[in-house]
Amino acid sequence: MISRPHHRLLPALAIILAFATWAPTATAVDGSGAISLTIPPSVRGEAMGGMYASFAQDYSTRWGNPGLLAFVDKSTLGLMYSKLVPDLADDVFYFYGSWIVPTSSIGTLQLDMTYLSYGESQATGTEAEDLGTFNSYEVSPAVGLGFKFLPNLGVGVTVKYVRVDLAPARVLQDATGSGSGTGSSWAFDLGAALTLRRLYVGAVAANLGPDISFIDAEQSDPMPRLARVGAMYDIYASEVGQVRAGFEWERSLVVMGSGPFDKNFSVYHVGGEFVYAGMFAVRAGYLHDAGGDVKSATGGFGFSWANASFEYANAPQAEGLNRLHRLALWYRY
Repeated sequence: MISRPHHRLLPALAIILAFATWAPTATAVDGSGAISLTIPPSVRGEAMGGMYASFAQDYSTRWGNPGLLAFVDKSTLGLMYSKLVPDLADDVFYFYGSWIVPTSSIGTLQLDMTYLSYGESQATGTEAEDLGTFNSYEVSPAVGLGFKFLPNLGVGVTVKYVRVDLAPARVLQDATGSGSGTGSSWAFDLGAALTLRRLYVGAVAANLGPDISFIDAEQSDPMPRLARVGAMYDIYASEVGQVRAGFEWERSLVVMGSGPFDKNFSVYHVGGEFVYAGMFAVRAGYLHDAGGDVKSATGGFGFSWANASFEYANAPQAEGLNRLHRLALWYRY
């Protein structure tokens, strides 16, 4: 019998929690919930070792840093999809869709939706009786706004809601007959981005909000609060091509007493890209997450034609799981 979602994991949940150990917030180490908020939707940034905060002006701009929205001057539609553990389950996947709209008055808006499927699980009772199957998931709508505080300084904020549905109440009854496999919360991100000719600097504090409660408040999970700081530099830029590279540091804010650079709660990202004639890009990077046991190279490429772009990234997971293939399609108009 499944007594509580934190004590006995469903098969699909065990799979996704194993996947989450490579996520850039070291979620498996700091004990936070709402895993869907830690999975990066930017395929471009993923291919560059996890570069999101300083120069991620694509369909997922607000996820990396809402301050970067201030520098987006075209409307954008984007979709991203990835199977998370294709070697273990076909119905565990991540989907992200977004719409960015610049305005003439308040800045640039972004609306998006995140959906994380844990797949289908089998429920059994105290006498091993069959209680049927159910699906588990997380869903999170969000709205972000970024505007120029100064000509070269953008600031932004994101407000998001997250609902985590692990299992129906009929399979999570405790000894007193109570229990819930559903929890929800809200959070916000604050970000700033600075451009200095060829140098781009960004900083963000993300997922700041109340804990998610399931059975009761004493068994709540903290939101995956984190801070991220990074910089990107244009090494070479001409009409023919651009070469840029950067570095980002990320720190979980869930556990604060162990020092800012504790290896178990810090993640380091380094990466770069070469863009030829604005049409083809090759990207590479490196992700160092000691707490999540992920120390590996990343890579990918992108094609652009007219206003449409296709992105691909190959990224690592925790030891023992196959690497991920991530795909995105987006359009600017």
